[in-house]
Amino acid sequence: MYGVDEGNMINELHPLNGDSPYARSKIQAEHYLTEWCGQRDVQLLILRLPLIAGPEPPGNLGAMIRGISSGRYLSIGEAAARKSVVWAGDVAAVIPVAMKEGGVYNLTDGYHPSFRELETCIATALKKKPPSAIPMGMAKVIAGVGNLLGKRAPVNSDKLRKITSTLTFDDGKARRAFNWQPSRVIDKLSSVL
Repeated sequence: MYGVDEGNMINELHPLNGDSPYARSKIQAEHYLTEWCGQRDVQLLILRLPLIAGPEPPGNLGAMIRGISSGRYLSIGEAAARKSVVWAGDVAAVIPVAMKEGGVYNLTDGYHPSFRELETCIATALKKKPPSAIPMGMAKVIAGVGNLLGKRAPVNSDKLRKITSTLTFDDGKARRAFNWQPSRVIDKLSSVL
């Protein structure tokens, strides 16, 4: 929704500059619901969630788990980029509490693990060797080839930039408003793998 691929501790006041169809639809939904609820004096709760983790996660985290499990996952460079994540069970548990407050909140685990930490946690839980790393220069060459191949390529320069850039969100507003105290995702992952 925020329309950024990198940034550190982005809070709820950050402009909503997302321009993908998915982001635009979420922004429009928030605007519509805010207006509708405001006209009818209805309390509204909007939770802005980063990568959601839990048993058998979909998306990028699921792909990382499957890749490490199969031995077909390569780490990139130092894998130091940090990403905000949140445990699905924590989100479900806080909804009744947050509903009493209403408002717009980022929810994260507050830790923002690095790719290396996630990779190591997953490999350890699966009893696999930590993934091998390819140098950033080689990754850029592979991404350049991906640019030429188009949609058939698993990686291109845009995906590489997103993977290797830190993107974290500030959940301090939720911590203050309703005492949000989530689990650290890297502590929970090992229990479900």
